[in-house]
Amino acid sequence: MLEKILSYDLINYHSIHVTTESVLKLLIVWLVTKLILILIKKAFKISGKKRSLEPEEWMTFFIVIKYFVWLVGFTVMLNIIGVNVTMLIAGSSALLIGLGLGIQQYLYDMFAGLIILFEKKIIIGTVIELEDKRVLKITDVKMRFSEAVDRNDIRVIIPNSKFLSNQINFWEQNRSKSRFSLDIGVAYGSNPDLVSELILKAAAEHKDCTEKPKPFVRLVSFGDSSLNFTLFFWSKNKFRIKNIKSDLNKRILQLFIENNIQIPFPQRDVHIINEVKK
Repeated sequence: MLEKILSYDLINYHSIHVTTESVLKLLIVWLVTKLILILIKKAFKISGKKRSLEPEEWMTFFIVIKYFVWLVGFTVMLNIIGVNVTMLIAGSSALLIGLGLGIQQYLYDMFAGLIILFEKKIIIGTVIELEDKRVLKITDVKMRFSEAVDRNDIRVIIPNSKFLSNQINFWEQNRSKSRFSLDIGVAYGSNPDLVSELILKAAAEHKDCTEKPKPFVRLVSFGDSSLNFTLFFWSKNKFRIKNIKSDLNKRILQLFIENNIQIPFPQRDVHIINEVKK
């Protein structure tokens, strides 16, 4: 009796043959597919929490996996009712190739974003320097692209694939310190010890110059018109380092003026030969 119910024909058209048993198999495949997706989504959620990722940061990749799992499940369902999936794939191969070429860059950017998100090579606040010497600070990391701002506060969109294919200099994260230098020239005849003392005083007064490591000064060269010093200092505020250097320059100039230290300027001696005509 049960065998007769399971073998009862619901649809029988050409190669398509649907019975009660087929419907039960379709229902099982559908339930298994749903269960697999629930488990995958739960795994993504747990992994995202461990890596402090927002749901939208891993949801795009999960959507791609969901489509793939449903594609496999749909293929199994078609085989159950007697549809020749091989013929369908062969007939749509040109379309699939065209689609693959069209979304190739999209997928490249997306998988690059996945690598970045899960390896945490780039996080919000990372300062990078591009090949064109532009310095950017990352403000958001998404699945396909990352958002950043430059030093003019202009918003920049960077495809994530650029981080894997281009040469990019990664500055350390904002919580760490980096060393910077500032060149200063003074006139010959200046006391080098006093010059060094005044430069270090300016660095010690600035709130963005760290005390440890301690700033130091070198007399690096004897120029054509100046004694050339270099201040080395550390700062966490790397993205706005030009503002810090500007503040230091102004304070150093003020201290030089107060202590009669002269800033050099190029000087040339011109000799005029006066020829007397006979």
